Amino acid sequence: MEDEEIVKLLREKDLRVTPQRLAIMKVLMRGGHYTGEQIFNEVKKIEPSISLSTVYNNLEALESVGLVKSFESLGVTWYEARLEPHVNVICIDKKDIVDVDVDAKWLQDLLEKKGYKVISLNLVAVAECGRSSP
Repeated sequence: MEDEEIVKLLREKDLRVTPQRLAIMKVLMRGGHYTGEQIFNEVKKIEPSISLSTVYNNLEALESVGLVKSFESLGVTWYEARLEPHVNVICIDKKDIVDVDVDAKWLQDLLEKKGYKVISLNLVAVAECGRSSP
């Protein structure tokens, strides 16, 4: 994703465009799953003066407007820019996270039928993935 597209996304969400926020989004838009520390280490290559607290504050702001999702598993918080419903499969044997596409509309419909207003839907599975295919 080009810088101009990220700038547009940030402005549409009424977020100030800062070099730090732009760099964080560029890392996340590569795809994949990152811890706050991993994002910090990547952004530090572009913005050497950034602090870890700045990264976390920006991640919180980005998540609050729906540009980033986070999920926790096995004591670690992960961040990603993929927003459509999917399962994050934590492969404990491969030390990897794999996205698996699913139709989660039935789950959202069920929850709403029971009176819940679904704001965000995160599905996480912890698995041994030895013989799985992507």
